[in-house]
Amino acid sequence: MKHIHKNSVLALLMVFLTVTACHDAYNDNPASDGEYVGGPNAKTPLDNWLNENFTQPYNIEVKYRQDASELDLFKTLVPPDQTKVKDVMEVVKSIWIDTYAGLAGDAFIKKYCPKQFVMVGSPSYNFDGSITLGTAEGGRKVVLYVVNSFLKTDRYAVTEMTHVIEHEFTHILNQQITYPAELKEVSAGKYTANWNTISVSQARQLGFITNYAMVSPDEDIAEMVSMMLVMGREGYERMLSCETTNDGYTALRKKEKIIVDYFRKAFNIDLYELQTNVQAAIEAVAPSNGGGGGSVPDPLLDVWGYNKTYTTMNFDLMTMPESNELIARYVADNDVLHANNFAMDYNFKVSFYDTDLLMLTLYYYNIKSEVRVYKEANFVFRATDPFDEGVLQFFRLSEDANADYLVNDLGATALYSYFNNTFYPDYLEMCSGEFLPALFPVESPSSYCVGELSN
Repeated sequence: MKHIHKNSVLALLMVFLTVTACHDAYNDNPASDGEYVGGPNAKTPLDNWLNENFTQPYNIEVKYRQDASELDLFKTLVPPDQTKVKDVMEVVKSIWIDTYAGLAGDAFIKKYCPKQFVMVGSPSYNFDGSITLGTAEGGRKVVLYVVNSFLKTDRYAVTEMTHVIEHEFTHILNQQITYPAELKEVSAGKYTANWNTISVSQARQLGFITNYAMVSPDEDIAEMVSMMLVMGREGYERMLSCETTNDGYTALRKKEKIIVDYFRKAFNIDLYELQTNVQAAIEAVAPSNGGGGGSVPDPLLDVWGYNKTYTTMNFDLMTMPESNELIARYVADNDVLHANNFAMDYNFKVSFYDTDLLMLTLYYYNIKSEVRVYKEANFVFRATDPFDEGVLQFFRLSEDANADYLVNDLGATALYSYFNNTFYPDYLEMCSGEFLPALFPVESPSSYCVGELSN
């Protein structure tokens, strides 16, 4: 079985994140349609639509009703909201199936596409603090998690989902026709099981497109293909031009050439043309609202806040180019938690729930428990601008029982204390010209945290 974790950069199908894994990745808001009526065999309009778009043309079964035999019996999983199932599968079809079929034909999809999709409302939580967003089993079955958090109009959610889809499908293609052995030699000796202690920025300097690509050559090629498609040609070239060292650039170019040749010879697919088509499909589903490619966005506090365009800033240490300080604080907390048989997730968020009130939400759970249930730790801060200079001064007001246990009993204080601080809310301008929303500590701006905005 191949799978990708969503801790800090990216599993077949979703995200959201953030992990985002964002967008209520931990089911903070109850699903509106989690129960089904009429028995397991009653046909619904959704069943008919899935049959017409997947089963009849491609012989693909889409299962969304809860079936314990299809899932891990030792995990606590939530069934999907039916209203979200169609949104997810529309994106699967338009961004993934249609783009491949447009270049390789319907016969390619029928031959290589997995024959079953199983949909789950929640993530699947893992012992190391990561979450699994999707799995591809033997090229025949794909399990899609985090369905309930998906928002079709959210560009971040769509690109995260596309990343996971393309990652897992690359594994399936590799299982059918093995990729060239020379790919394994490009970064030989640099693969590591400790990928989750390395930032995305550091990984790119070492010749990997994400830190998860450092797990193994199999994950390296899956991340290369998926990120090239999600970034698009322009974004990929910008990344190469300014986020790599000479050695890192050379390694990524070597991998790119091997992979492009592999797709052409093995599947008669021009990966660059596929890259263009995937970008066009993403833009059609969730148009970009600016903030990249040199376009200066609106001031952050004009769009982020209570009753503003966005209320939440989501952080994902596996996909965002976080500062070394933030990575170090995560590692410190996770080391403390592991010593107490707990783990902390890579995804967390800060949300406005009143004009001057913010909530920091962290997630952790007991790695020794057979049924792993995440604990949501909430810290309440008052955020004011005392001198009307565009800063936010965070004062801790309270925390819930889980947060109190996390800090006072387990001793995980590094991430929490980071936010008990004064920040400049602004954008981090990447060398590529992209602007990312961020919080810059007034006393140490280089210790920023970079996020993604959502409602």
